Amino acid sequence: MSEKETKPPPGCKIRFRTAPRPKPTFDFAPDQEWVGSRRKRRLTYVDMTPRVSGGLSNESTAQSPAASQPPIGLSSPVESASPSTNISNQTSPHIEQKDQPEEHPERDPGLASRFRYPIGPLHGWSDTYSDSSSSYLEFQDACLMRHFIENLAPLFDTSDMDRHFAIVVPERALLCPVLRYAVYTASAGHLIRLAYCRGGNGNMVSVDGTRLPNLTPDAAIRYHDICISHLIEISKDPDEEYNEDVLTAATILRFYEQIDAPSTGPSEAYLNAIQFIVNTQKDESFYSYQTIQGPPRDSSVHVTPSISLRHSACLAAMRQEIWSAFLHQRPFRLPVSPHNDYSLFDPNNDFIRANRIFVWVADLLIFCFGDNHFTTAQEKLQRWNMLKAVEQRWQDLRPQPMRPFYYRERDPSSGRFFPEVWHANACQVAGAQHVELGKILLAVSDPTRTSRLGIGAMSRNNALAEELRSITRRLCGLALSNQKCPSAMITAMVAIAVCGEYFTDPAEQDALLQLLHALEYDYAWPTQSTVAALRASWAQNTGL
Repeated sequence: MSEKETKPPPGCKIRFRTAPRPKPTFDFAPDQEWVGSRRKRRLTYVDMTPRVSGGLSNESTAQSPAASQPPIGLSSPVESASPSTNISNQTSPHIEQKDQPEEHPERDPGLASRFRYPIGPLHGWSDTYSDSSSSYLEFQDACLMRHFIENLAPLFDTSDMDRHFAIVVPERALLCPVLRYAVYTASAGHLIRLAYCRGGNGNMVSVDGTRLPNLTPDAAIRYHDICISHLIEISKDPDEEYNEDVLTAATILRFYEQIDAPSTGPSEAYLNAIQFIVNTQKDESFYSYQTIQGPPRDSSVHVTPSISLRHSACLAAMRQEIWSAFLHQRPFRLPVSPHNDYSLFDPNNDFIRANRIFVWVADLLIFCFGDNHFTTAQEKLQRWNMLKAVEQRWQDLRPQPMRPFYYRERDPSSGRFFPEVWHANACQVAGAQHVELGKILLAVSDPTRTSRLGIGAMSRNNALAEELRSITRRLCGLALSNQKCPSAMITAMVAIAVCGEYFTDPAEQDALLQLLHALEYDYAWPTQSTVAALRASWAQNTGL
């Protein structure tokens, strides 16, 4: 990827905009009044408790546009203030930004850093925040936050030793509406798709046996639109930096975009946002083989800037982009360092090793599908040999912790079409799977296999097909043997989507489809288009 492609022009700012959704959710009058959001030092919060009551779906009883928004806790003016609110006439106490740290002297020592969040509709909590019940999240929002922590954060934290999405993001989200509504959007979309996949469109969403009757597709759209409204405000402010909270929110929203594909169609809007934000950081270490380990964890959850959270978000975005680039057979679009030294193979921990593998796969995606401008065939072969050497070195020098602690070969005669491969943690599984993805890319881009005609061409093609089948079987075996690692199932799906057509045994084809159905049923990941494409390809190959 060239410098021209990856660096934004000087003075350029990304502008977020709302994409067309199934139903519009904001319908404001031309004379709508808003709480000012651009004041820098004396913007105040107003005590709005008791909060607007009622569910998300009670739109018929709403008296104002604000009443139709999802009920929330720790609300900001943009989220819950009535259009008729007059700040100057309120008698409720308020706190100026400069006075905040003194208002809570009894809190933990790290509290002061919490107030580094700018006060206003984009960041921060209400001045009425206390330890009383009035500061709690509404029940539905609390369920969404809990679902994110327990079920979605592991997808993002696969190669993050410090588990920022499970530990840091939820607490920062309580203060940062952009981050909070990104969490709500992802959880709502995921739970709604789970209910649909497991029981049909009419099924009510439930969390741990508790029904959430107001959590509907329209509610998820409203959460999404509120998050986008905050991003729009940020993009309009020339003084606002694209900080780690915005990058993290965009990464979470990209997950929502990916699982929402059946209803909205394929989209990569949030990839563009992530790509822009990463490029503005001018930090090559994000996707550099030598420095992918990143910084140590920040001393406080609320420190600003949070360098370690930014790095964690970049790692999650890298894995998302690998999946997408692989599926669409296009170059990796985030800025990979052009100076990766793949000869480095020092004994680091599992997480650093796995992240280095991801960088290597990203580089392979650029090699396979990018416009590399090789001047000669020999130059291309040298580059391929260098990338191939990484895979060979992995096979020869793979450290013991990255080796499975149990392995059993597949046995099709007994219905076991994939090998059993047990690893100790999700990071090891992800590393092993991405090595296999790299093997697929190396196999299909091998310059010595370019001849498609002549004697020996058929045997070469057959050998390639068998190699791709073997790799896909290992990827599926890794996923099914480690089902507590949800990202493993998604990675296997990527391989099936690309290589599934090479399977000719009907029983083995059914095994692939069962894995895809399990991915959709258990994790709500969309697989219908992949299943339909495979069935069509298999039918064509058999002449049915």
